[in-house]
Amino acid sequence: MAGSSQPPLPDYELPPVIEVVCGLQFEPLAGFDAATFGLLWERFRPEYPTREHQPPLAQVVERFGEVGPKEPQVEFSAVPPLPRMFFIHQDPCWLVQVQPDRFLHNWRKTAAADVYPRFPEVSSRFWSAWRQFLDFCRDERIDAPAVNQLEVTYINHIVQGEGWNGLETIGEMFPDVAWRQQRSFLPPPESILWKASFPLPDQLGRLHVAVRHAIRRHDSKPVLLCELTARGTPSTIEERALREWLLLGREWIVRGFADLTGADVQKNIWRRRA
Repeated sequence: MAGSSQPPLPDYELPPVIEVVCGLQFEPLAGFDAATFGLLWERFRPEYPTREHQPPLAQVVERFGEVGPKEPQVEFSAVPPLPRMFFIHQDPCWLVQVQPDRFLHNWRKTAAADVYPRFPEVSSRFWSAWRQFLDFCRDERIDAPAVNQLEVTYINHIVQGEGWNGLETIGEMFPDVAWRQQRSFLPPPESILWKASFPLPDQLGRLHVAVRHAIRRHDSKPVLLCELTARGTPSTIEERALREWLLLGREWIVRGFADLTGADVQKNIWRRRA
């Protein structure tokens, strides 16, 4: 799926990435209830000893012939929805998320000294955890998940002073979001939100990009939060095709991020090597 004629993927010595998520969405699993979560945690507990309850994520499916993904549907029921469960690894940088129609695996930066381990390790851990989940479904006689969507997300924190000094200079970081200095009335903005989506080849999905101004929680520093999500489905849901699609989604994120950010920042701040 990925273009073999393309040059090597951009690579950085000091990438600004703080989180990477790989995930699969599927039709809701029949018979998956609150007790199932307990049984599943016992399967993951030796490596992921901590659990947390989180609100469930709505299903989102990319459609073509429409602008953007299909909007989540709101349903009313007398039975409250099951939560999304976090299983947190002994090393809290690693996290499994499960709900009856979603399976995700994260690497996330939880301390200043944490170093992004690179995508091959993120991908390897994701597929290993997914195999554990499939084995669990088989052992508990739950139908195999019918995958209807894959996703991969990169979240970047670009700290003020590292390539940009105020939102009026955002064009140095994101040239496509430049702020014109010559204005007769408006001052520089105090916040910004920019979104765009790009179709993947052969209608295999979309790349969604969002850039917004935020305050980093642990030290209150201003950051530009850049989130890139590739979401879609290959023509077949065989595991080989799923793996190839995940690599395609990651390629579009990495090449897209390089297209959207300034060359000087890539070279001098993140120390681009390829």
